[in-house]
Amino acid sequence: MAHATMSGEPRKLLILGCSETKRSADGPLPALDRYDGPAYRVVRKFLRERRWPTDLSVAVLSAEHGLFGIFKNIEDYSRRMDSETARMQAPGCTRILESWIEHHQSYHISLGQQYLPALKPAIDKLALKPNLFEGAIGHKLRQVKYLLSTSDSTARNIPQLEAGAGKYRYFLPDWDDVLDPAFDFEADAFSAPTRSQRDDEHCALLAKPQRLSDGMLLSLAQCEIQKGLLKRPQGTGIDSLAPPPIREHFGLEDDQYLFGDCGAFSYVDSEEPILSVDRAVALYESYGFDFGAAVDHIPMEKIVRQGEVHELSKSERLKRIEITKTNAADFIASVQRRKAKFLPVAILHGLDPEGYSGLVQYYFDLGYRHMAIGGLVPRSDAQVAAIATAVMNRVDNLSERPWVHLFGIYRPKLQQLFRSIRVDSFDSATYFRKAWLRSDQNYLGADGEWYAAIRVPMTTDGRTLRKLERSEADIEQLRGEESAVLSLLSKYGRQEANIDEVLDAILGYDSHLARNSETGSMRAKYRRTLEKRPWEACDCNFCVDIGIHMLIFRGANRNRRRGAHNTLRLYQSLSHEDRHG
Repeated sequence: MAHATMSGEPRKLLILGCSETKRSADGPLPALDRYDGPAYRVVRKFLRERRWPTDLSVAVLSAEHGLFGIFKNIEDYSRRMDSETARMQAPGCTRILESWIEHHQSYHISLGQQYLPALKPAIDKLALKPNLFEGAIGHKLRQVKYLLSTSDSTARNIPQLEAGAGKYRYFLPDWDDVLDPAFDFEADAFSAPTRSQRDDEHCALLAKPQRLSDGMLLSLAQCEIQKGLLKRPQGTGIDSLAPPPIREHFGLEDDQYLFGDCGAFSYVDSEEPILSVDRAVALYESYGFDFGAAVDHIPMEKIVRQGEVHELSKSERLKRIEITKTNAADFIASVQRRKAKFLPVAILHGLDPEGYSGLVQYYFDLGYRHMAIGGLVPRSDAQVAAIATAVMNRVDNLSERPWVHLFGIYRPKLQQLFRSIRVDSFDSATYFRKAWLRSDQNYLGADGEWYAAIRVPMTTDGRTLRKLERSEADIEQLRGEESAVLSLLSKYGRQEANIDEVLDAILGYDSHLARNSETGSMRAKYRRTLEKRPWEACDCNFCVDIGIHMLIFRGANRNRRRGAHNTLRLYQSLSHEDRHG
């Protein structure tokens, strides 16, 4: 059965032979970037102008690794294919190709004569026959170019953003915030038991046609921690044959942007960044990012080593800044050498405002026209204000004004300052995470007021179960109360239940869970939420679709929808200020 793309077209598979010429770089690189033979240069040149075709998969046949997807990460090596190696690889190639062909309508092979014996048993066995690219190298390359040109691909748009123009852009950081579109809120049930069986979609896609942001911030750290859209593809899996459809996953329009960073907070306790410069450049370019941040290392005051808090000395912190500076120089050189089309972003780090601002001219002279201020998350508002002001003062004195981003912060009290000094953009998940990280500010109403979400803990949750076991509570009785509370809240949403009856049931259930929470003080907060019925005043998809369930603090499918709603409110407020500020 042919595998259909998002556009409904069947996929085609291209199999290339590995190349003796390889890019020399420490650590693993995607095969697309590691190999530097003519065919790989053709593919990369195509991708500098076009987005990855939605109907194309690409694989590699290698003397070292056998048959694998072009997005597998590989080290540098030197090994030639010979008849014995081809014979040994043939069974594995047959098994892998059989599994791939189930997902493709056609496959095309561009290999040297010494490589074909490794695939011949598979070709002879499969009913579907390949299109063999034959002839001299020039003829084969023309066939590769034709296959690319006839694939379903759109032009790659490079952002044209005017720095200091007063347009304050917001990027939403993503950490796998997907939802079950068909979650049954009345039955409190998923549409299928596992995520692989469901058609989960990102909250930004479910919010359409409304927008949550001007773009998404996606961390390359996902490649290392194996969570999220960028988790490292396995070498022979379908996911290794093409990059993840990132823009489609988030529902990004042409005027929304994909911003990548290295996730420096994920390796802040390490001596060195976990990503190499060359790998970061390769991933940004291969995955089609619009912006890519250089590999930085945050000069934190304190880190955790072997389970203990360790205070970094001034010299250790300064060493991290030097690592960041060196990486920035190597990063932009690699971008230029590879002719990458994403816009490189330098990260400013310092111990004080003067240290931050002192790097502006250095990065500008390296060629950076996009910069970001990093390491702000743990700092106070006063410190952030001083750093941002010092940096922007230095920026205003340059011969050409670079675009400046604030990493990881929103800071409501500093918004007027950020606008007055003409910061260009920021990213923050603050409003998204408030949906479940606060006891009384979980839902931002259309009236601009924050409301407490009503907690109905799941008795099936592991932490709740452990507490119940220690308290020797009657779990079956509590599950009955849990179900009754959810039913009453649904009835209240339909105006079929009395508010005091609902509050008594909520707090009664909560008091039996031994949660050491502020149960008593929540009655007034819950009453305010129920009396105001803020979900009825909102026209976002989430509130319209599920009503009162937006105000129930319970599980990812409610909590993340509420987080998306809060983010939408934030973005709308920023857009309003841009129009009327």
